[in-house]
Amino acid sequence: MSASSLIPLSLSISQPTRSLSPPTLLLTLTNTSPSDPITLLTWSSPLDPLALQLGLIHISSPTNPSNKLDFPELMIKRAMPPPEDALVTLGPGEEKRQELVMREPIVNLEMMKEMAEDGKVDVKVVCGREDDEDSGVVVWLGKKREEVSEEEVELLGRGEEASRWRVESELFGMRVDGA
Repeated sequence: MSASSLIPLSLSISQPTRSLSPPTLLLTLTNTSPSDPITLLTWSSPLDPLALQLGLIHISSPTNPSNKLDFPELMIKRAMPPPEDALVTLGPGEEKRQELVMREPIVNLEMMKEMAEDGKVDVKVVCGREDDEDSGVVVWLGKKREEVSEEEVELLGRGEEASRWRVESELFGMRVDGA
């Protein structure tokens, strides 16, 4: 069992029904702890507005997973320390959502529709790798935002107080047309 499996966070993927053009994903993070808050750095997490450009979202053909949609990945140099709004606290049972709209030029919509089968493509969210201790979502278990020191924030998860949450979601069939 990895340390990240001990972190009481869950990720769900859905699609708002109001809009298929352009296709939109709804990523929801939930604190599954019955009693403890969790504070997380939104950078490189499912709550990051740049999740598509950072390569956290993988889109592929349902029957040929090697047929993947490539995104122009960005190397981002962020201002340090992270701004206040880059840290989010989820209370016990609380959830936060992020909508990701598939738009040109980031997403090649024509190519995505071509790889679709029965009007859907497979989507997976991947945050962090088990073989890279510096990857994953930075979280502080049992702490509210105001309890995380500025020094801890500046260490970006390399301190003793923070953990890394690594997650790979189940495949989600995202509708890309009216089917």
